Amino acid sequence: MADYKFKLKFYGVRGSYPVASKAGTEIGGNTACVLARTPENIVILDAGSGVINLGKELVPEILQHQKRNDTPFHITFIFNHTHSDHILGLPFFAPLYMPNVFIHFFGPATLGKSFEEVLRTLVMPQFYPVAMDEFRSTKEFHDMTENDVIYFTKDRPAPKVAHVMEKLPLDRSLSIHLMKYYFHPKDGSYPMRIEYKDKKIVYATDVEQYIGGDQRLIKFSQNADILIHDAQYTEEQYKMFAGYGHSTFVSACDAASQAKAQKLILFHHNPAHSDADLRAIEKKARALFPNCELAVEGWEWKV
Repeated sequence: MADYKFKLKFYGVRGSYPVASKAGTEIGGNTACVLARTPENIVILDAGSGVINLGKELVPEILQHQKRNDTPFHITFIFNHTHSDHILGLPFFAPLYMPNVFIHFFGPATLGKSFEEVLRTLVMPQFYPVAMDEFRSTKEFHDMTENDVIYFTKDRPAPKVAHVMEKLPLDRSLSIHLMKYYFHPKDGSYPMRIEYKDKKIVYATDVEQYIGGDQRLIKFSQNADILIHDAQYTEEQYKMFAGYGHSTFVSACDAASQAKAQKLILFHHNPAHSDADLRAIEKKARALFPNCELAVEGWEWKV
């Protein structure tokens, strides 16, 4: 029996590209991948290189399910956006290759291409030896918008989709609210708010906070138990990279303060930053927002 009712876990915390330092990294070198789940419902936020390890961890659970059930094992992916660091691990996600696994993909249509078209491009034969239709799992693709709420109820393991103005059923086990952030090049990104009963976790990577903060995102994150926020740059670095769609740790702290978040997690670490660099950033950030820490691979939060 699971030792949690809801679990959040980090499998990839870097931005831009994976790193493998010769000296190792206690923070982790994989790109974005976050697990949010109940014992019955598995939701994966982004499929950066961290999703490879997550897939390996899920295989024994899938095999046990298949021994006991004739029904598919359901997994739901939701993508913040489709830049390479958020999708590069997907072809190496072991459950993709397993029969009787049903994978639900939610992501944005981008620059005239459906989300399904974008993912299929990732595994075209010019780039990868296994095409999308050759994976043995069952797959379903959804173009998502900020008007969607993705949620789960006990009557079926597959996700349901409601309009943001609809009243959600009281018996929902997990819900994911979406927000469109328009300024991440070149077609925006999608912060998400995961709700489990009275708990709220906001996943706001690949956002850029300007002076005064993004008030839409701050309202979206109001009173979050955990705010996971992009913090790729220092203030000095930001002078060179303003407009690239990423935040400083200072603006992340400001957003958390304005949103009255209980806890701030600094995410999407600069691949050029060493462990020592990141710990120095963490120390400075805690002076601005005391209940703050770095996203670290393997970190868990359970209720």
